[in-house]
Amino acid sequence: MTAVIPSPNMNHLWARLLIEELYRNGVSGFCISPGSRSTPLALAVSRQKEVIHHIHVDERGTGFYALNWAKATGKPTVLICTSGTAVANFLPSVVEASLSRIPLIILTADRPPELLQCGANQAIEQANIFGGYVRWSFTLPCPDSAITPTVVLTTAGQAVYRACRAPAGPVHINCMFREPLEPVKIEDDIPEDYTKPIGVWLSGKKPFTRWNLPEPRLTTEQEIFMLDKIETVREGLLVIGELRKEQEIQSAFNLAQSLHWPVFPDVTSGLRLGNKTNFSVPYYDQMLLLPEFFEKFNPKFVLHIGGTITSKRLLEFLEKKRPEYMLITDHPLRTDPIHRVTYRFETDLSSFCSWLAPAMRRRDIYPWGQEVIEWTTRLDQVIDAWTEKQKELNEITVARYISQWKPAESDLFLGNSMPIRDADMYGSINGTDGLVFANRGASGIDGTIASSAGFSFARKRIVTAVVGDLSALHDLNSISLLSHKGIQVILIIINNDGGGIFSFLPISAYPETFERYFGVPHGYKFNNIAKMFGIDYTPVQTPNELKKEYQNALKKSVSKIIEVSTNRPENLKLHKNLQNQLKKELLKLINNNKTMK
Repeated sequence: MTAVIPSPNMNHLWARLLIEELYRNGVSGFCISPGSRSTPLALAVSRQKEVIHHIHVDERGTGFYALNWAKATGKPTVLICTSGTAVANFLPSVVEASLSRIPLIILTADRPPELLQCGANQAIEQANIFGGYVRWSFTLPCPDSAITPTVVLTTAGQAVYRACRAPAGPVHINCMFREPLEPVKIEDDIPEDYTKPIGVWLSGKKPFTRWNLPEPRLTTEQEIFMLDKIETVREGLLVIGELRKEQEIQSAFNLAQSLHWPVFPDVTSGLRLGNKTNFSVPYYDQMLLLPEFFEKFNPKFVLHIGGTITSKRLLEFLEKKRPEYMLITDHPLRTDPIHRVTYRFETDLSSFCSWLAPAMRRRDIYPWGQEVIEWTTRLDQVIDAWTEKQKELNEITVARYISQWKPAESDLFLGNSMPIRDADMYGSINGTDGLVFANRGASGIDGTIASSAGFSFARKRIVTAVVGDLSALHDLNSISLLSHKGIQVILIIINNDGGGIFSFLPISAYPETFERYFGVPHGYKFNNIAKMFGIDYTPVQTPNELKKEYQNALKKSVSKIIEVSTNRPENLKLHKNLQNQLKKELLKLINNNKTMK
């Protein structure tokens, strides 16, 4: 940018200063939902040639697009919208960003103070609208020459710092503007010497304030304590939760190889569908269905690395067994839903694993749990045999096949409710590498299509997204994003005509109310909506059809929707049938093993 920021009036000068300082602080991604009051902000982004920006008409979709863009890069993404209910539509993505610790910067345009609480059009209380879900919030007053421009610059710097500092998360800057909003020249609106306090900043390219993020590291005393604890463990269990970076995945893999403990990898860990360790127990959730295994498998110490886990059964298991429980995270938030963590350390995950792995190679190996690791092969064979017998697709086989067919150079996005659970329970351990993302902060079903689009754009890779029909209906507007340049999403919609997960809950035993209030059948198909947005669409019913359409879509450079229709009651029966076969086989293995009797 030139040494002087040319601006026709104070509104546009402040907007230019704000966007420029965000850019200088490392922010290069902007997502805009159009509106009138946000005109100065939108035009400031359009004139900042170094940044990348996307435009989407639906604020809810825009929020989730930006959220997964930021999640994939680890850098803040900016959201911009006009005043009124447009702001409120950001709330679901703000909640998810807060609980998932994803850096977002929300710039909302607002009416001036004199138009609030007086019945003025499109005027609501926007200050603090996101409550405790933002790390920091601030209202910039209407641009005024009586206020030094350094206020704008330090506000931008603080926003980036607070969004990135652990725990990372969303921040909100509410920007008030009086009319005119368009870039009309206003004489004497900007005093001649107004930008004098930022003269050095204008002539350079560095941020006004240089913020330095703290880097949490273990102290020597903490390292000694950990080694004393872990080196003497005989019956240890390594639980690996969500990991978002390839470096974290690789370092966790190396640690698993060094520990020689059974590894329970979550589907979002990057070590469940690919990067298989020699000690992986991928079907631990299904093993815990068997009372005999639940009772006989008794780890005395758990080392949990990374984010939360998908399996409710594992949480119930740890809650009942009460082993010593050491949690390693990179943030200060309490992620302990069963309130069983006994030691908790905040540090960089990659550094921790890289430090601990060599130390574990030097200790004596106690082969506890080896039989459980070996049983993985047999359970894998049972699932494969069951899958091959299914003539038509079902929700289990879709999860199984996609985990096997997804190329290593692509990524996977899983919708909440059944898709992520089926992938966690039945995805193949012989799958391929690549990140696995899901919105598990609040575990909502909103914004899934927009999320997969933002994920694809940020990663510059094909993303296979598996979502349910209600999730897709929730986010129909975001199908338009799939045709944008730089985005290739193969969207697999599993359509079971309603809320499939409710069939697994106790409420399903009450047929007089279940279907109307919980199943909620809708009768919709997605062919016409795909046509409206110009996205290629194919319905499939058999494994061969899915494989053909999926592999053809991988070869193209455009997005595609593949719809798989399933039956909710039948889906429940299929799950129970496979689970019974797995329990039967596991019981046989336990009975044949002397150490677990």
